Amino acid sequence: MREHPISRTGLCALGALLLGASLASPGSAGFPEKAIEIIAPANPGGGWDLTSRSTAKVLTEEKLVTQPIAVSNMPGGSGAVAISHAITRRKGDGHLLIAASPSLTFTLALKRVPYTYKDVTPIAAIATDYGAIVVRKDSPYKSLKDLLDAYRKNPADVSVAGGSAPGSQDHVKFAKVIKAAGMDPTKVKYVPHQGGGEAMASLLGGHTAVAPVDISEIVGQVEAGEVRILAVLSDKRLGGSLKNAPTAVEQGVNATFIVWRGFYAAPGISKEAADFWVTTLGKMVKSEGWKKTLQANKWFDYYVGGAEYARFLNEDLESGETLLKELGFLK
Repeated sequence: MREHPISRTGLCALGALLLGASLASPGSAGFPEKAIEIIAPANPGGGWDLTSRSTAKVLTEEKLVTQPIAVSNMPGGSGAVAISHAITRRKGDGHLLIAASPSLTFTLALKRVPYTYKDVTPIAAIATDYGAIVVRKDSPYKSLKDLLDAYRKNPADVSVAGGSAPGSQDHVKFAKVIKAAGMDPTKVKYVPHQGGGEAMASLLGGHTAVAPVDISEIVGQVEAGEVRILAVLSDKRLGGSLKNAPTAVEQGVNATFIVWRGFYAAPGISKEAADFWVTTLGKMVKSEGWKKTLQANKWFDYYVGGAEYARFLNEDLESGETLLKELGFLK
């Protein structure tokens, strides 16, 4: 019986395809290959949670990532628990992103974990936010001057709710204001919580007197009239629904605080995975969905990715250490 030549050729081609498939790396099928996890290193309701959920929503709706994206909350130590988890348990896992901000920078500067940004894979910063000092609507502090006068009289009378650990982002915001007003920031009566949501609950519940927050965390409460902004920590007013909120600078206190928002990945991920996230987040910040997110959260357009972001993080850590020393939080 003669063998059909076409059948022989077809079998050889099929064999080559099967062999190629069996030898190919997992990434050759196209990254990502499975569901994505984004870790918000705090409880729900704060800035990291909002960053993570907003990113997951826009990536999905803009079809920039077609795999499912789940957001999980991993509070503890202002990012210390999450970065330890990524380094010790998720090495090489390109399907994981972790939210970051200056809060993590201060955690690293204070050496609460034995790591730096060089121990993870920097991905990108995607937006900026501003700090603010807020009180309840019925607070006796009607202005920043009222608050500073009370602090000058007795710092222990001014309890401060923050969504980060002592010496971290929210504590530093308030300490910068106190130092700029010529007083001792080491006497701040700071009450830490596991995220901005818990800090706001403390303030609204009457357990604390004032909260140094991120603007995006309190837009809803401001518009609902539940809290009053004593000072925005920007160099000029933000406009829109916040146009009547004064800056600390215009009240004679030269204190500003910019909150960058971004992501890092576990160490040891493939170049394909790192490139995918840098490129994809770069596309995301140009999308209509992201522009609406910026507007809703009072965030500002900002993007830096890859190697440039790595340099940015290393410089942020150096400046964070300097600031903590100036405030007396780091020897």
